[in-house]
Amino acid sequence: MNDTAADLRFVPLEADDVPTVDAWLRLTTESAEDVPLSAAPHCAADLTGSVRFAPPDTSLAGEVAFLGGQAVGALRLVLPDGAPVAVVDQLLTAPKERRQGIGTALFRRARSLAAEHGRTLLVADVVQALPGGPVRDEGPAAFAAALGATVSDGPEGVHQWLDLDRHDPSAGGVPEVPAGYRLQRWGTVTPDAFAIAVSELGQSLGASPPETWGEGPDAVRTSHVRRYERMRVGRGRRAYHVGAVHEATGELAGFTSASKTTGNPEHLLQGMTVVAAAHRGHGLGLVLKLANLAHVREYEPRVRLIETANADDNRPMIALNEAMGFVPQERFVSWEAPDAPAL
Repeated sequence: MNDTAADLRFVPLEADDVPTVDAWLRLTTESAEDVPLSAAPHCAADLTGSVRFAPPDTSLAGEVAFLGGQAVGALRLVLPDGAPVAVVDQLLTAPKERRQGIGTALFRRARSLAAEHGRTLLVADVVQALPGGPVRDEGPAAFAAALGATVSDGPEGVHQWLDLDRHDPSAGGVPEVPAGYRLQRWGTVTPDAFAIAVSELGQSLGASPPETWGEGPDAVRTSHVRRYERMRVGRGRRAYHVGAVHEATGELAGFTSASKTTGNPEHLLQGMTVVAAAHRGHGLGLVLKLANLAHVREYEPRVRLIETANADDNRPMIALNEAMGFVPQERFVSWEAPDAPAL
C-alpha cells in the first residue's frame, strides 16, 4: 500500500455527523460519472435519507475516507439481520484520487468492518455487460478478483429498462380486469385493510396460502410493510401501488409497486409485482403493471425511463417485462470474499 493510502483517516458515516454526511454526499455526487448512462442520477434527498433509514430487517455500517481534510473515498455495508454476510452497498474512490491504493484500502477496511459486525463473508453485486448490450466497465470485476474475491454461487440477474418515448405499453389502455377481481389503488402508505396481505405476499413471493394470513399478531405480521414505508418516507420517495382484490373473498390476490426519488422526475423504479399462487393464471401480473403505470403517470407525467431488476430464476417476470417492452441493459453477478483482511 502506498503512502497515500497509509495516510487515510476513516470516519464513521452517521446521520447526526452533518459535516461527514455532507462530504460523503459531495463525493458521491461528484463521482456520478461512474453511474451507467441509463441509471437514474443521484438524488440528494434520497442519499441523505438513506444514511438514517436502512431497508427493513437490516442495519448499515459506513465510513468515509479522508486524506487531510478532503473526502477521497467511501464504503457502506448493508448488514441483513441474522445472516453471516455483509453486502457492499458502496465502495467508491474519488475519480481524481484513483490508482493510489485507496480502493484497496477501502476493500480491506470493508472486510475488517464486516468482521467487526460478526460477519464471515463480504458480498457484492458487480455489473457485467450483456452480449450486444451497452459497454460496461470491467474494472470492478478485475479489482475484486485481484483482491481475492470470487464469483459466488448465488443467483445472477438482469437489469431491464423501458423507455416510454420508444415504446409505451399502456398506449392501448389497460387490459380488462379478469372476471371476479377488482383493482385497488394506493400510494406510499398501504391501507390498514391490506397491510397484512402485502407483508405476507411480499415476504413469501406469493407462495404462502391465503388461509395463513389470519394467524399471528397483526403488529408483527404488518411490521415489514410498515418498516419499508418508513424507509421510503424518510428518503423522500413516493410510491404507487395497484392491488387485485378477489371479489368473492375480499382477499388481496396480488399487487405491484413502483417508486421514485424526489430529484429525478423522469425516472421510475418498478418494484415488486407478486400474485398469490392460488390466483395465478389469469393474467393479473400484466394488468397490475399497466394499471399502475397509468396510476403513476397521472401524478408523475414526466416519467420516461423505468428501471427494474430480477434474478435469473424469475423467468416469468423477466418474460413479462420483455413483453411490455423492457430491454435488458446489463447483468449483475454476485462476488464474495471472506472477512479476513487480504495480505
